[in-house]
Amino acid sequence: MSLQSQETEPSPRPQPGIHHFLIQALPEPSVLSRVLELFALRDLLPSEVTCRCPGGENGELHIHIAMDGLPRQKAAHLAARMRNIIPVSRVVLEPAEG
Repeated sequence: MSLQSQETEPSPRPQPGIHHFLIQALPEPSVLSRVLELFALRDLLPSEVTCRCPGGENGELHIHIAMDGLPRQKAAHLAARMRNIIPVSRVVLEPAEG
């Protein structure tokens, strides 16, 4: 029985996909524009943006941003930048399964 070396093909580079940014923040008027500014400064246009404030001024602001064709590393960097915005309490980045 002979041992044969198995050639492994390099895994393909991950293709950019749709990333979903799920953001929770205090209900302050400037939060939405500050979050969207991160995209505008990088000349990026999200494919979808929704914003809800279910509890009114006493509740929490929920922002959902979908971005198509964004590399994973760039999406992670944007999410990290969002976490640095003071009224933002939570950012979840969900890449689409492909």
